[in-house]
Amino acid sequence: MIRRTVFRWTAWVAGVLVLGLLVTWIWWRESDTAARWRFEEAMRTYCGGVLAYEEGPLFEGLGHEVALRGDHSPRKDAHTCWLGTSRRQVVVALLPGGDPGPGELRDALPPLRDGVLLPLPLGGGWRGWIDGSSARVLLDCRGSADRVAVTVEMTSRLREEDAEEVFAEPERMWEDTDHLFGTRFALATAVKAAGRWGCEAETGKPLTSLPEVTRDEEAERADGTCAGLPFALDRRLDTVRETAVDRSAVYEICEVTASHHFSTDAYSFSARFGPYALAARRAGDLRDTTGEAGAGGGTFWASARCPGDTERALFTGYVPPVAFTAWFPGEKGGEAFGLPAFHEFAKRSAERHGCTDLRLPKTR
Repeated sequence: MIRRTVFRWTAWVAGVLVLGLLVTWIWWRESDTAARWRFEEAMRTYCGGVLAYEEGPLFEGLGHEVALRGDHSPRKDAHTCWLGTSRRQVVVALLPGGDPGPGELRDALPPLRDGVLLPLPLGGGWRGWIDGSSARVLLDCRGSADRVAVTVEMTSRLREEDAEEVFAEPERMWEDTDHLFGTRFALATAVKAAGRWGCEAETGKPLTSLPEVTRDEEAERADGTCAGLPFALDRRLDTVRETAVDRSAVYEICEVTASHHFSTDAYSFSARFGPYALAARRAGDLRDTTGEAGAGGGTFWASARCPGDTERALFTGYVPPVAFTAWFPGEKGGEAFGLPAFHEFAKRSAERHGCTDLRLPKTR
């Protein structure tokens, strides 16, 4: 009798335990709270544990339903991972100061993609830009030449077919995109990674909006990176497309065209700072040149020493071949705008960023 009672009691306890385990398993699989716990546990190590998934002053946080689609770490303190069904790519890396090798640059600074927009400075005291394809952030570490670099691709990348609508209503272009969300995520991730890697960094203010979209405007109304160029040297030139000026910008562009003569090809002037200047030297058309300034084949380059950067800033200029031939009917002349405009562009950009030792190509 005693044995039978013990057996029944044991079976009952076992049943309760099995039922309890089943309920716990169902809760763990189906509960929203448990899903959040699993997500947070995974994020402690995913992408090196440096992604800003938590809610904070810079970012509203990632939802636990976000799918983690891949994780790659090519070296210590350099991570590439993908989020969501659209596989949004995120690159987070500590870029050592001095002269980083090609692999370290490649791990930290993904190649630029052609976008509908020029690189718009983030503002708010942040170094970086947004260009319709991605947001890029650069944090400088105090007391060293190291930097934290973050790139976040947008899930709703702007396309060429969107351009007409974007430039027609620039104040509305961000309304139906996730660009502000992605940019705030990039900023918060950069700050978290800097803290994780012992980088004491200067940060900016929380972003509540994104910069206004750059669109074509009359040359005489230029008030950004094209302001002050000697347009009087060539009366054909009438249209500019420029980025806003910002001391924290790390990539600036000015494009100048003649709407009645060569609207599809433009004079193009650019300025890159910090590791982006180094990456452009190593990967661009200027990789085989020597010296800190020069000219050749319709291309100009210049350089300057800028505060906080071990790399010299890189300024480049391009003269479209059609500028030598597309003149007003009955007129014929030589190209006179390119080099003087490049000089002025580089001087103004260098001064704006507090750069010194500006080296420019010689005038003819």
